[in-house]
Amino acid sequence: MTLQIRPWLATGFLLGSLAIMSGCAGDPPDPRIKFDEQLNVDLSTAYQPSRSETAKWDATWQFDKQSVDVAFIAPVTHERVPLIIYLPGLGESASAGEEWRASWAQAGYAVLSIQGQAYGTAVFATPLAQAGDFRAMAGNGYSKAALRDRLSIVQKVVSEAQARAAKGDTQLAAIDWNQVVVAGFDLGAQTAAVMVGAHEPGITSGVSVQPKAALLLSPYVEAGANRELFAQISAPVLSITGPDDEDPFNWVSSYRQRQVLGESVTVAGSYQVELNRATHKTLSGTELVSRPVTHEPKAPEPNETTSSKHTKGKHSSGGAHGPAADEPATDPKQVAAIRSISQAFLDSQLKHSPAASDWLHKNATSWLSTAGRMQEQIGAR
Repeated sequence: MTLQIRPWLATGFLLGSLAIMSGCAGDPPDPRIKFDEQLNVDLSTAYQPSRSETAKWDATWQFDKQSVDVAFIAPVTHERVPLIIYLPGLGESASAGEEWRASWAQAGYAVLSIQGQAYGTAVFATPLAQAGDFRAMAGNGYSKAALRDRLSIVQKVVSEAQARAAKGDTQLAAIDWNQVVVAGFDLGAQTAAVMVGAHEPGITSGVSVQPKAALLLSPYVEAGANRELFAQISAPVLSITGPDDEDPFNWVSSYRQRQVLGESVTVAGSYQVELNRATHKTLSGTELVSRPVTHEPKAPEPNETTSSKHTKGKHSSGGAHGPAADEPATDPKQVAAIRSISQAFLDSQLKHSPAASDWLHKNATSWLSTAGRMQEQIGAR
């Protein structure tokens, strides 16, 4: 019998051989492939939202002398879509939080990310950052003056987006401004909390849209904050933190401090999630998995010491949420938890999906298992 090798089989054999040869040549495997495989397994047993194709763009909008970076991603559809206003953390660009923003857009939401350039990567060029005093740098970012400025930035971007929609921008015109959620990470969570009613003395939102709910990743709580501040919140809140949610700037001393917000909210339909292995970087949703470095590490300069590189804070030269030497590998189940729980929360609040509400009420806790725990605020529905 004559053995015949079909063309497609021969091609596959050749490609497989090349892949093996490439691996033998020393190229490390892409860890994102294995990560995504496990992530998809975890997501397959969680809440399953509908999925859509998306389109996105990034821009810098100028308001007088103030530059604001915006990143927009939305489902490709002719229908009106709800909006998530996303506010990144201190030292992050508007394109941060890609893991969450992309998943929300695929689930049917327009996501408008807003970051004033003064609070983005430019903070690392400030004198305090250059001196290694990241704690003082963070203190400036979380100050009341900076908070007022960020609220003003949000309103300027909202007004500009609405004006562009009125002038014919088809993507922005698809936004349903009566169906808005505000989401924030870290510094952005501080701004988001004010937008749903956590008004400190002398601080009011001033933003013309009224969010239907808030999604807070690594929520900000000032040391010694009065719980009544968060009891004022008037919209359902999903708050997510955990024991490994350590502030790289040493400004928030403990995740227990962050939990005060979720514990104090009284609005029915609110949830607090405590994830056991979600680091601050995991919660950022930015560059969660990196390809291993193959080159030899650079030798330190003659006058450079460990203490000179890391002073007055935990920040590393990789950025506010960049990988540190002791940063544990991102756990796919923790990422799946944030994606599935946040999407179910969004669908229950804005789309009034019975399937989403049922999963949150009945199945989310058992699905989390040892990955964390979730507490629901019970009240009149």
